[in-house]
Amino acid sequence: MAGALLRAAWVLDSRPRPPRRPGRTSWLQHFRGWWVQTEAPVFDPARAVLMDFRTPQPARGVSFGYVLPVSDRYALVEYTEFSPDLLSDGGYDAALRGYLDLLGLDPSALTVREVENGVIPMTDAPFDARPSPRVVRLGTAGGATRPSTGFTFAAMHRQADQVARALAAGRPPVPAPAYPRRHLWMDAVALRALDRGLIGGPEFFDRLFDRNPAERVLRFLDGATTPAETGRDAVQSRCCR
Repeated sequence: MAGALLRAAWVLDSRPRPPRRPGRTSWLQHFRGWWVQTEAPVFDPARAVLMDFRTPQPARGVSFGYVLPVSDRYALVEYTEFSPDLLSDGGYDAALRGYLDLLGLDPSALTVREVENGVIPMTDAPFDARPSPRVVRLGTAGGATRPSTGFTFAAMHRQADQVARALAAGRPPVPAPAYPRRHLWMDAVALRALDRGLIGGPEFFDRLFDRNPAERVLRFLDGATTPAETGRDAVQSRCCR
């Protein structure tokens, strides 16, 4: 209720917050997805399409499509960009229609059941995970978003598990940092190279997946590889020099 005063030993705050100070690079991961339904079976529910770079690439940034099927007639089709600026509503819809054309699907033959939109910061700016001794910030505000990819949910899941275990054991509910410093350094290098046009986005990710096993790449993108594995994954920093 309005005006009520609540007292607590700890505050876990997941509200969006700006970084502590501006970073050298500040991009956005922004997207729109359509949950589409078809009359005939057109999707393979056992096969998802991730980071499909056949989409037209923006002058500054990276774009790609996703297809996440729930059944052979129902799927999330999404258009995503890594870039400094958002699109207009019409821009996202035009990009989605274009991606459906690439998939061989007629937009007029589909029913859009739901629409989802999102904007995720991609920046090397520092986020303050402990603004005061008894306040713990979680999620993006606490640094759980991977700057080079926008990955957030896996880190949030790890931190939520750490908080729950700490509370159950009577310890302070303070999770470990979401990502190792070496990963954040590589993220800063990659973002700066993308921002300055020193590397092409599709080529960058193609090379990363082409030269490494998919399972290790996914753990690397989530910040879960060991230092020894990160040495092998240094293709990310080598291609950004």
